[in-house]
Amino acid sequence: MATSNANTLTKSRDLTITFDEAFRLATPIYPMISHMVESDGADEKIGWLGSMPGVREWLGDRQFNTLRAADFTLVNKLWESSVMINRQDFNDDRKNVYNPVLQELAKTAALHPDQLMLDLLPAGENTLCWDGQNYFDTDHVWGDSGSQSNDLTYDASNTAAITESEFKAAFRQAVNAILTFKRDNGEYFYQGALEKLSDLTLLVPVALRGVAHDTLESTLIGGGDSNVIIDRPKIITSNRLTNNTKFYTLFTGARYFRPFVFQARQPLVRELRGLDSIKTKELEFMTEARYNVGYLAWWNCVLTTFT
Repeated sequence: MATSNANTLTKSRDLTITFDEAFRLATPIYPMISHMVESDGADEKIGWLGSMPGVREWLGDRQFNTLRAADFTLVNKLWESSVMINRQDFNDDRKNVYNPVLQELAKTAALHPDQLMLDLLPAGENTLCWDGQNYFDTDHVWGDSGSQSNDLTYDASNTAAITESEFKAAFRQAVNAILTFKRDNGEYFYQGALEKLSDLTLLVPVALRGVAHDTLESTLIGGGDSNVIIDRPKIITSNRLTNNTKFYTLFTGARYFRPFVFQARQPLVRELRGLDSIKTKELEFMTEARYNVGYLAWWNCVLTTFT
């Protein structure tokens, strides 16, 4: 007799609830650092419009600016993850054997876009973005912007032991670069007076975690008369960043294009199959989703390399 009875369905529901709850509790970073795009096809053409007009005194006829479009196509990818569940354990109500497995499966699925995003960072030194330059490059040029670099270096006395003063200066150098980047019409991306630049995120390897926190998590930096208040970033450490001489400064303000793009085609779905079949000894728990990630606003992401 097939096992699709009320008790089996109840246990099946418990497993999916365990998965769904773990998925909900996961805290990925990709929504914070990426521009979210809803997709309704196999790919999407993503564009950025340049030559945004400034404000001028209206003398004579209006002067219309021609919008310059720079675009690229991002193809959606299909992702899956699957586990086998022993039918005897399932029928013997040993769901606790599989609860941790499903919780880990859910967490892995929820954080998978983070892995893709973090892998974009080191690859950005050798991967082209929409302007035909490497994402991290020393000579981004677009229209009348002039040559601009989001690939910075900072001289350190010992790259294996970065000091707090060196990290502070390198971080300030990166923030200053973000504030002075220009769009294709020669105007600054960020205009007007700024008392404090909020929505900063710092991505560091494990080796730089300590000095980053020691340097930037105190409101007052320095000692005595040298104390100054600095912009405090959110510090995120990743063991996927393996180069111990590099860190990344991101501006992730919601009002602006963020450094990367997350293109969502199909949200994650999950299914438990085999409940009403005795063909095999296993049940199958499967997930599926379609999405992709890519490079977007290089002017909101600065790579710093200690040399």
